[in-house]
Amino acid sequence: MNAAAPSRRPGRPRGAVVDAGLIHEAALELLRTVGLRGLTMRALAARLGVSVSALYNHVPSRAAVLATVQERFAEELDVSGFGGVSLREALARWAWSYLHALRRRPELVPVIVEVPLAQAPRSSLVYQRVVAGFAAAGWPEESTVASLSVLETFIFGAALDSTSPDDAYAPPDAAHSPLLARSYEAFSRSVEAQDARPRDLVFSMGLEAILTGLHSLWGSGRGWARAGEGMRSDV
Repeated sequence: MNAAAPSRRPGRPRGAVVDAGLIHEAALELLRTVGLRGLTMRALAARLGVSVSALYNHVPSRAAVLATVQERFAEELDVSGFGGVSLREALARWAWSYLHALRRRPELVPVIVEVPLAQAPRSSLVYQRVVAGFAAAGWPEESTVASLSVLETFIFGAALDSTSPDDAYAPPDAAHSPLLARSYEAFSRSVEAQDARPRDLVFSMGLEAILTGLHSLWGSGRGWARAGEGMRSDV
């Protein structure tokens, strides 16, 4: 017969039932399984096996939990190139590190979108490094936030698209869509020749196009005048 498990002594436990690390891991798991809207303080407490009131002893709010997730994610991004290499190369390093981090945890995209930098001071220091790179390269101040937003929007889309199949554009019937079939075959040959993953090749192409376009836009001196071409005021 098994001996009965010793009962816990009355009173408060000597050690904390939860800590910042456990809260962070539980929040990541909830984001992965139920998404941003499913991450509530009640769900987080249940995941940790504690009461909601006990959870509030360790973290003040759901917003604080999300801010911590954002802060730890920002620390994974490579900003080492800013101030050491050209702006273009530094941005490429940052963008690729951003993509790789989100490919591992695409569920964090809505968190990054939702959490304002005002609630994430360490993350704001990461962006400060990037903005300093733009400034050192002589870009006008009004261009940097817009350029960052353009790049992040592209990175978010690429990260969410990372789970799509490699043959997503392959037509079901080449005879029915001959132009698409030939284009897809040509792309497949290019991927094979470069020994690259299709999604990596597409990201590289898109990143090059964006960096070239942004540099042309702000280096030309036309700035917002060119960026505003084609926009409709009634939309």
